Amino acid sequence: MSEEAIEQVAQPEAVLETPAEVAQGGSGNDFLQMIPEELRDHPSISPIKDVENLARSYVNAQRLIGADKIPMPHNPTDEDLDRIYSRLGRPESPDQYQFSVDGNIVTEEVAQQYADIAHQLRLTPEQASGVLDYYKSVVENTGVANMQQVEAQRAQAEEALRQEWGNNYDAIVTRAAKTAQEFADPEVFDLDLADGTKLGNNPEFIKAFAKIAEFRQSVTSEDTVSEPSQTSYMTREQAQAEANAIMMSPVYTDKSNIVARQQAVERVQELYRFIHGE
Repeated sequence: MSEEAIEQVAQPEAVLETPAEVAQGGSGNDFLQMIPEELRDHPSISPIKDVENLARSYVNAQRLIGADKIPMPHNPTDEDLDRIYSRLGRPESPDQYQFSVDGNIVTEEVAQQYADIAHQLRLTPEQASGVLDYYKSVVENTGVANMQQVEAQRAQAEEALRQEWGNNYDAIVTRAAKTAQEFADPEVFDLDLADGTKLGNNPEFIKAFAKIAEFRQSVTSEDTVSEPSQTSYMTREQAQAEANAIMMSPVYTDKSNIVARQQAVERVQELYRFIHGE
């Protein structure tokens, strides 16, 4: 064996090459005549040109035999892939994954379901944890962004209504909120509109319930009307809306209930005096 071949054996950190790769080239000596005839045409022998490269091929073949290798079948089956990924570190069963459960984004149920999926995908514990950490960060960042967007929408709606209602804003919104809570399910306020805003933060939605609240204050039932309410905190638009609602209600034309009809008429008159600044 040459000194160069011995040196290669003594340096296991060298890059492994196949016997055929190291056997290419050579001086062209016809060493094939030195080996049995039945071996001369073998595919692993034919690329070798001389004895030196035959030695190189042998040394690298020994290195490959001693290396920790994972054989890759030409057309691997599921069983073949299971064996390969098990060698790479996939746990034997889903319950061997260890995930951090926060009870919020990752619950016990989510962790169990994700472990099943990770095992089906043949992920190592490090890979599975990395994917889960990325998912958690995306959800957390999305939640923060959504909260900021909702708060911005609420502030915009408040500013618009404060400009319209002025000092009456707090009183009107309080009445509208109480009425909305009575007639609408809480989920309704979180509905997304076409422009991406929440229904509960929409100024027109709030104004609609403000009108309903004002009307309910003046009309206590289908056939009775309450005492005239104060209009100092109302806008002219609200006063007109309430007047229209009263005049379209049955009590306004019900001559059989003189008291209720009179109260309705007086309330409409009061509203029109407010509208015209009298």
